[in-house]
Amino acid sequence: MPSSRIVDAGSDDTVFSPDLFNVGWDNAPHRALKNKTYEMWDAAGRPPIGKRPGEGEIVGTFHLPWGDQKSERYESAMLIPAFDGDPEDVVMWAGLSVDTVNDVKPAGDIVRDLVRETEVALAS
Repeated sequence: MPSSRIVDAGSDDTVFSPDLFNVGWDNAPHRALKNKTYEMWDAAGRPPIGKRPGEGEIVGTFHLPWGDQKSERYESAMLIPAFDGDPEDVVMWAGLSVDTVNDVKPAGDIVRDLVRETEVALAS
C-alpha cells in the first residue's frame, strides 16, 4: 500500500511541517504524505507538541533483527516492510517530486531503462 500511495499522490497530497512527525527527531522540518495522523492533527487545529491528538499512542511495531520496537504516533521512523500496523498512522516521507512518480519498478528494470535512455541520448 505505501508504494501505491506514492504513485497515486500529487504534491497537494503532501504537507510541510517543522514539527508534525518529530518524535525522535526534533527541529527537522520535513514533508510527508497526508495520512490519518495528519488528518487528526489538522482537524484538531494543528495543536503544538504536547497537545496533539493521540500523542504517545502506540500505532504499530517494527519487527527488527535485534528485537521488536514499538512505534508511536508522530514518530519520525521510516516506514519499512518490518512494520506491523496501519501505514496510514505513521509518517510516509514524500517530497513535491511525488508528481513525477508514475509507477514502481524493480531496481534492475530502472537501471536497464537508464542505460537504454542514455544510449539513445548519446546516439543522437
